[in-house]
Amino acid sequence: MLSRKEHEHKATHLPEEFRTKVRELLNSIYGAKFDKEQYEFAVFGMTFPSEVLLIVSLINKKDDNAAPVTYHVSSDLNENTKADKVMNYLVDSVGLFFDSYFEDPEWNDFFSKWEETDFKGNKIHYKITRENVGLTLMADQILEDDNKIH
Repeated sequence: MLSRKEHEHKATHLPEEFRTKVRELLNSIYGAKFDKEQYEFAVFGMTFPSEVLLIVSLINKKDDNAAPVTYHVSSDLNENTKADKVMNYLVDSVGLFFDSYFEDPEWNDFFSKWEETDFKGNKIHYKITRENVGLTLMADQILEDDNKIH
């Protein structure tokens, strides 16, 4: 499970257009800091009635066994929340994380438990892992398909 909260409803994945824009933005800002032939950003996102989740991984596209650097960020949603505002500050938090990641060549500060912080006056939750989210989503799909058969 990628989300921070338990949900009764299935996730709605963020539109490909949004994920592509975020990926292009990250490449324009950080592309000079890594070999684009070897590395790329992967962007995932989903919404639930009470949560939005954005996940960005820097993956090694030449080595499937290399663990990515993955930043997960989540924020609560309610009927008064403006989704575009939430997405803007979540994307900004992704930038803040990758600023610090690329600034320190010895960076190695992973933690798999959700942390809460105030970011630009908004409460967010984040964690930094080595998870390959693309593989996690594929495994979830296989399990879901298998459950439909049985």
